[in-house]
Amino acid sequence: MIKKISCLVSGIILSVNLTYADHDGYEYARTFLDLNDTLSGVVEGDIGRWQNSPHGVVVAPDGNVWVGLYAGSGRQEILANGDTVHYKGIYVLDPVTMDHVSYSPIEILTFPDGTSDSLTAESASSGGSRGIALDADGHILSSHYKTLYKINYMTGEGVAMYVGESSLTEAAADDNGNVYLSYVLAAERPVVTLDSDLNYVGNAVDTVGRINRSIVVTGDGENMLLGSTWDGMGFSHLTSSVPGVIQHTPVDTFGVYYDVDASMTMINSAMGAESAYVLHMDETVSSDTTYEETALWVSALDLSPDESMLVVGTLTAGWGGPLGGANWLFDMEDLSGPGGLVGNWHNWDGSGVGVTDGPRGAAFDADGNLYLADFYSNAIYHYAYDGLTISDDKQRTVVANDYVLAQNFPNPFNPSTKIEFKIPMMEQVNISVYNLEGRLIKTLVNQVMSAGNHVVNWDGTNEIGAKVSTGMYIYQLKTNSTNLNRRMTFIK
Repeated sequence: MIKKISCLVSGIILSVNLTYADHDGYEYARTFLDLNDTLSGVVEGDIGRWQNSPHGVVVAPDGNVWVGLYAGSGRQEILANGDTVHYKGIYVLDPVTMDHVSYSPIEILTFPDGTSDSLTAESASSGGSRGIALDADGHILSSHYKTLYKINYMTGEGVAMYVGESSLTEAAADDNGNVYLSYVLAAERPVVTLDSDLNYVGNAVDTVGRINRSIVVTGDGENMLLGSTWDGMGFSHLTSSVPGVIQHTPVDTFGVYYDVDASMTMINSAMGAESAYVLHMDETVSSDTTYEETALWVSALDLSPDESMLVVGTLTAGWGGPLGGANWLFDMEDLSGPGGLVGNWHNWDGSGVGVTDGPRGAAFDADGNLYLADFYSNAIYHYAYDGLTISDDKQRTVVANDYVLAQNFPNPFNPSTKIEFKIPMMEQVNISVYNLEGRLIKTLVNQVMSAGNHVVNWDGTNEIGAKVSTGMYIYQLKTNSTNLNRRMTFIK
C-alpha cells in the first residue's frame, strides 16, 4: 500500500509517496552487511567486542563496497613486546558475494615510504571510523578518530595520512585535487583544505561553530554543505569562487521547518528510545502535537554521482525530532524541502527489513543503486533503483575507465543470452553468474583475454549443466582493476 505524506512546513507542501516496494524509485534489495549476525563469517571480533556501528559506506571504482565501523574491535593480537592490541579494521566487501576481498579487513596500512600505521582500539590517533569517502582519483578517504587516511582502492595500501587535533568528520574531495576535512566538536574549529597528498593548504572555513559529522562538496569545489549532528540546525550551504584559495562563506541554511504535525510512534531505537514524536502521516486522524519549529539533525550528506540528488541522513527521532532517523532525498536544484526518502523509516511499514534509525552515509554504485549505512540498526542496506532494473526496455551499459559491460540480450531470455563486454588491455578476465544471494552459479570465462570487444553466451545452466530456476541473476565482469555487475532474468 502506498502512503502519502502531505504536510505544510515552512510554507512548503511536503508531498512524499512512500511504500516499502518503492521509495522514490528505490526498492529494498537485501541487507548487504548485518553486523548483528556474528556467525556469518564476515563480522570480525569475539563475544562482547564484535565490530559494529557502521559510520560510513562508499563504493570504489571497481565496485567493491568499503565500510567504516565505529565501535567494537576485531582481531586480537599479542605483540612481541607483550602488549595486546585489538584491531578496528576497515571492511572491503565484494558487491556480489558480500564477502571480504583478499586484503580485507584492513588492519595495518603500509605507505610508499616504508612506514606503517595500525588501526587499533589502543591507538591514541586512529581507531574506529568517523566516516569514509572517495577522493577525486578514486582512492579512499577514511577518517579514524584524529587521522585521515588515503588508501589505494585496488590494493588496500596506504597512500598518505593526515593527523588532526581531535575527532574528525568524514572528508570530501573536489575534482581539483582539494580535500576538505573538519572536526566533530567544531564550535571553534575550522574546515581545513588539504592537497591530494593530504598536506595542509589552509582553512576553507575558519570556524564551523557547531557539532557536525558530515561534509560534502560539488565536483568544482565551489559549493560546500555542512551538517549539524547535535542540537540540529539543518544543513548550511557555503560557496567559494576559487576553492582551495578563497575561503568558503555561508550563503543559506536548509532543513528548518515550521508548523510540523507529529504523533507519538514506536521506533524501538537502539539508542534507547522505544517511542518518539515522528512526522504525522495518517490524514484520517488528528496529530498528537505540532512543532512550531523543527530542524534536521544532519548526520550524513552524500551527493549522487551526477550531483542532481542530495541524500540527507538525520539522527534518530529519539533525539532529532519528528524528521529524524530518515534518509531524505533532496533535489540539488531546490533544497527548500525533500522530495522523497529511501529506507524503511523507523520500520514504519512493519516489515522489519531495511530499517533506518541512525543514518551514517549513503553510497551509489555504477547502476545508481544505493547502499545505506545505519548506525543504530547496525547494518548496511542495499536499495535497488528501479529505474535501472532489467524490467526497463531501454538497454543500458555499465562503463568504468574504458571497461564496458553491456546489458545481456535478449532479456528476459530462454534458452540462451549473449553478454557483450569490452576491456582496454590484455589481462585476466572472469565472467561469472551469481544468484541474488551471492552464490556462484557458473563461471563463463576465466582466462587472459586481449583488448577489445568480446561476447560470451550463457545457456541458463549451472556448473553441472542443469537448468537454473526462473528468476533474476547477476553477471559480473571482474579483472585486476575493475568489477562491474548487471542483472538479467531467466524464464522457463
